[in-house]
Amino acid sequence: MYRLIDRASVDRIKAMLQRSYVEAQSKLKDIEWRELPEERVNSRVYAVDGSQGKQRLSGTIFYAVSSYAFGNGPAYRLVYTNAMLYNQGISDQIIRLQMETLENKLGYLAAKIGNVDYVMMDGTLTGSLTRPPVYPESVKGITTIRGALEEEGLEDLVKKFIEMLDEHYSELKEGLEDGGKINGRVILADERLDDFEEFYKAMEGFPVRDLAATLPNRGVRISGKTLDAYLKGEKSAEEIFREILNEYGEEKKLSLDDARNAVHVVLGYLEYLYSLEKLLKKNLVYIAKSFYNRKITQKLGIDIVDVPYLDAYLRSRFGEERAGYYVITQGGKAISHRMPKVLRKHFPTVEHYIENGVAMAYIRTMKGGVIYLLQSNREINDELLSEILWHESNGYFRPLQRAHEGVKIEKKAFEAELAALLNIIKRESPELRVFLKYGRSPLE
Repeated sequence: MYRLIDRASVDRIKAMLQRSYVEAQSKLKDIEWRELPEERVNSRVYAVDGSQGKQRLSGTIFYAVSSYAFGNGPAYRLVYTNAMLYNQGISDQIIRLQMETLENKLGYLAAKIGNVDYVMMDGTLTGSLTRPPVYPESVKGITTIRGALEEEGLEDLVKKFIEMLDEHYSELKEGLEDGGKINGRVILADERLDDFEEFYKAMEGFPVRDLAATLPNRGVRISGKTLDAYLKGEKSAEEIFREILNEYGEEKKLSLDDARNAVHVVLGYLEYLYSLEKLLKKNLVYIAKSFYNRKITQKLGIDIVDVPYLDAYLRSRFGEERAGYYVITQGGKAISHRMPKVLRKHFPTVEHYIENGVAMAYIRTMKGGVIYLLQSNREINDELLSEILWHESNGYFRPLQRAHEGVKIEKKAFEAELAALLNIIKRESPELRVFLKYGRSPLE
């Protein structure tokens, strides 16, 4: 046996932390750390969380995504299981995108069915607005579709899918009201892709430009500017992507598979944006553990995260890590992300919060407890906190804790169901074993 941590390592780590603490102490600024409201107001809430399980085999990835809502009424669940040929670039991002889509869908539908005061979500609203998963691929797909079908064709695709989503949400609401759980048929982009055959067939053979194998480095000039200067401009990601393609792309003919994949990725992105648009029409509270945020310290030029800085301040000011909250902003600051122009009119609520930002605060509900990052599309004040704190106990928000416990996809259960699925496929179609042989490498 050998030891991983010796005394020299302990001393080195302790010295590093001591330097950080001294730096924080030297740059403490007055912070308006407010007392929590004493009154706790009875409020109706649904809390929503998501989970995923996945297994890579030889060339195939099997996965399940789920969302679960717990609150003032029956519990609700959406579950989706699927497989795809593995693409290292985007497969994991697509799975994440679908999980977040299910969370947003269920948050909106549970709130609508239960007529709650607000929805409590795990994570951050800014994360959902800033850069949804597979966003670069979505921009690429939108650019490709617009080039092949022109503006009118892209607009027709978007309108057609949004009409499908309107009907889809009505069906989901009825299904949840009847049984509380829907397993399958909850990701419309996968289910209805073939309905867009006329679009991707019309795109086949269109000359497109794809990025060269060697991407331009940051010293390359684009439209007469360095890449750094160019990215600081006012252009959208779609415009930037198109111009980089024009200058550095290699021309090729669009295959039917590439056209179908481009439409598929865009439909997934549209479904995500639609789910967020719906959810943002409800009162929302996002709660995240704030271990790595630098909302305060980045402005002060301190190389530590906010939580230890706040605790250093509270210890210096009050002699303890006391409960309370600190409002970072009530909104008004744009988020560093631009939605493609063609989509802005279809998702005006999403665009509004991208343009205007969201309210953010740090909150600790008990002395020495966890400091959470709180974000909302409402103003963060004593009124809102009184409603949230109704559901707090011993430093935790119970509905969110129950949602997390309820949604978790157990590894053993997932592996057992996957084994059963694989056995059926192997028995009925032995030739498909080539896709199902190997799991992860022992050395991975």
